[in-house]
Amino acid sequence: LMKKTLLALVAVLALSFTASAADISGKWGPDPAAAQAGGGRGGRGGTYDFKVSGDTLTGDITRAGRGGGEPVVTKIEDGKVTGDTFTFSVMQAGRVGGEPTKVTYTGKVVGDKIELSFTTGRGPVTMTLVKQ
Repeated sequence: LMKKTLLALVAVLALSFTASAADISGKWGPDPAAAQAGGGRGGRGGTYDFKVSGDTLTGDITRAGRGGGEPVVTKIEDGKVTGDTFTFSVMQAGRVGGEPTKVTYTGKVVGDKIELSFTTGRGPVTMTLVKQ
């Protein structure tokens, strides 16, 4: 009996371990309610298209072009998912011919939303994303 109980426990732990990474795959965008309530820069966040495979996160971010120009698509790099949190970075174009800057994002799944934050030269920015 003890052996069966132990085997059952090991099986449950193995299953819960493999299912531990949050599956955030799909398109996410700013939460209109959070943007309206002033919760970060919700309206300017763009669309985040996440693809999760195991604990690896890939995908891209699509933002509106400057002055109504073509949308700008930025590739997600160094993406990692651990439980309900994840990190990734993007290379952001420099201003007026300046060097590109690496921006690192940190996200956490909170219910059916994502709290995403990153730091710019102007300080930390946090936004709430919802599945599109």
